[in-house]
Amino acid sequence: MAGTLRIGVDVDDVLAESLPGYLEAFGSFFGREVKIEDAAWEIFPRFPEISPGEISRFFAKLEETDFLGTRPVYTEAAAAMRALAGAGHRLVVVTGRPLAHRHHTRRLLRNAGIAELFEDLVHRDGGAAVEYKPRVVRERRLDLLIEDELHVAVAAALVPVPVLLFDRPWNRGALPGGVIRVADWDHVLRWVEAAAARPAC
Repeated sequence: MAGTLRIGVDVDDVLAESLPGYLEAFGSFFGREVKIEDAAWEIFPRFPEISPGEISRFFAKLEETDFLGTRPVYTEAAAAMRALAGAGHRLVVVTGRPLAHRHHTRRLLRNAGIAELFEDLVHRDGGAAVEYKPRVVRERRLDLLIEDELHVAVAAALVPVPVLLFDRPWNRGALPGGVIRVADWDHVLRWVEAAAARPAC
């Protein structure tokens, strides 16, 4: 690995804080609490008593409040994207958000002033993220994926490609080879700089 890297970057809880807000909205709407340590985006199977109609109304409420388009982008994440692009690295959004929400993602990044730094915004078009993201890594020939979901990171590392996993309360645990836990964006920048400086094999 040397020189310019092709880097896939997740959006939710990597570029912008999302899951804590999602859990807050879920708790407010349904009156049920899910601990952040046990969190995941697909939490409805835990509550079979919640009807499909209630679920639909919940997601309609999220859409009405523009939840996905207004997540707060981490200041340090925006600065890191500018630093990576400035160093010549090629950036691609690889998000688990459905394709139908592409306009939300574009607006979120545009409002943060970083939309133009990405070559493309790749969204999930059906299927689970654990299958979709490794496929994108292969098809786009990415050199690195930056992620926050442990099961997705483990699957992508089997491609194989290095995966930087942001340390979050919901992804604790032992990591397999190829998955590197990172504490912050400074850690990411240091890792990328070192990887880019290594001679190509």
